[in-house]
Amino acid sequence: MRKLLTIGLCACLLIAGMSNAETPQNEARIGVLAYRGSDELHRKWVPLREYLTAVIPDWSFRIVPMTLSSAAEQIKSGQLDFVVTNPGHFVTLNRDHRMSVLASRSQKKSDGRLSTEFGSAIITHKDSGIESLSDVAGKSVAAVGADAFGGFQVAWYELDRAGVDLFADTSGLTFVGFPMDQVVAEVLAENTDVGLVRSGLMEQLISEGRVNAEDFEFLNSNVVYDHPDTVSTNLYPEWPFAALITTDPELKTRVALALLGSANSPLAELHEMNDMWSAPLPYHSVEALTEAFEARTQNSGFAHAVVSLSGLWPVLLILCSLGVAVKWRQIRRRQAAPDPAFADEPGAREVTNLTRREQEVLALIARGLSTKEIAIDLGVSPKTVEFHRANLLRKFDARTSSQLVAMATQGKPWHVLAPT
Repeated sequence: MRKLLTIGLCACLLIAGMSNAETPQNEARIGVLAYRGSDELHRKWVPLREYLTAVIPDWSFRIVPMTLSSAAEQIKSGQLDFVVTNPGHFVTLNRDHRMSVLASRSQKKSDGRLSTEFGSAIITHKDSGIESLSDVAGKSVAAVGADAFGGFQVAWYELDRAGVDLFADTSGLTFVGFPMDQVVAEVLAENTDVGLVRSGLMEQLISEGRVNAEDFEFLNSNVVYDHPDTVSTNLYPEWPFAALITTDPELKTRVALALLGSANSPLAELHEMNDMWSAPLPYHSVEALTEAFEARTQNSGFAHAVVSLSGLWPVLLILCSLGVAVKWRQIRRRQAAPDPAFADEPGAREVTNLTRREQEVLALIARGLSTKEIAIDLGVSPKTVEFHRANLLRKFDARTSSQLVAMATQGKPWHVLAPT
């Protein structure tokens, strides 16, 4: 009876909407990150498209697959009106293409609950002998790509805090590209020791019968106890649904209202929407992590010195024959080595490992500036400053800012710590 009433109500709403416009007059294009491939993308996002078309009947909506590399050009060439992507990708795109977040995803997790947060899962084969994050050092690692947020950067940060630099401390870092399922396949085939994927993917693959849970182990799985999916990292806000600045203003408002009203909508139930949408979440933690990752890769210059399975094997073989791969490792070791001039001084090793942004924050802390003042000086958010302050305290094993400055300087002239 409840189902019949729902269908009847939806029919009335559809008839009322179509009385104003029997056929859609315009098309809105929603670019969605296809991290599991185009086929899986359309299957998953068709319910949202149909729901929006039902609620806004004078517009039709089309799902357009995006990749991490194609999105910027698709936006620039006017192919998209809306963007749905991982938060790190959104933060990066938003620097060059002005967007406004209309809503944040509330995703249905493995136990049926809705959650507005996600993280990364760091997986290994059950027979690998790898038991902790520190054990990843010296092992081979596979991920989607350096630009992937949940599929790489979140895990990179967690491992970095555990003392493992994915760009320097592994026996090999392989980027396999989309779909992300390939990372799991590499671990299952034991072609790589460790795989980095977005949290929830393993549960999806298990429920679909594509892999067996007993074949894998999750590292650091006790980091979060109350999240529905198994995670190996801290949690970050779910994907945003963003509108481009060029999108029709009235349409933006109508789409935002439709998304925010989906939780209690008979139409959303009729179209079997899996994910709902909440008011926009703050993405400060994402901005801070993205900035830290960029600082790390820009300083080292090694963000792209990795193997790719998407057609680069011939190039790799040529480089290896020329000895370039060996040279890369020699250069990296020299970059990681402490400055001989300070080799015997306490705190010297930590100073040489600071990113440029961490050096800037440390210099301003030493001048006595508050978090708010540092944020204004550097043009970043206070959350970003706190992110770097926490990293500095960890790197110097300090408990307070005063102790941090004292341990960092150790009697050296301040220009040693300031960025050049």
